[in-house]
Amino acid sequence: MTSLLRGVVQHGTAARAAALNWPLGGKTGTTDDFTDAWFVGFDPDITIGVWVGHDQKRSIGQGQSGAVAALPIWMDVMRAWIEARKAQGHEPPEFPAPGNIVFTTNEFGQREAFIAGTEPGAAFK
Repeated sequence: MTSLLRGVVQHGTAARAAALNWPLGGKTGTTDDFTDAWFVGFDPDITIGVWVGHDQKRSIGQGQSGAVAALPIWMDVMRAWIEARKAQGHEPPEFPAPGNIVFTTNEFGQREAFIAGTEPGAAFK
């Protein structure tokens, strides 16, 4: 799951967050008629969610998706977190993978996670 959610930041709807140059994952969200927009993102040490909307169900504006309305707010908060971590001498943390996970690179150059023995080309057990 972490690998999938990292893909959202690396080449998906939250790709702008890759500019933070930190290990990140997350998910954007938008409800019908742009009544709510959200982004929940994380690094190995913290998870932060941002929701943008009204108390009553009404549009926040045409095109105000999670990537447009919520992600920039999340990035501002996360940027402050990252800067504080760096000021304390922390290196970027890593996402540890379980021991039974292997990674392959697909034909688009994207890294994909598989349970060992189920990756493409492996003999399924």
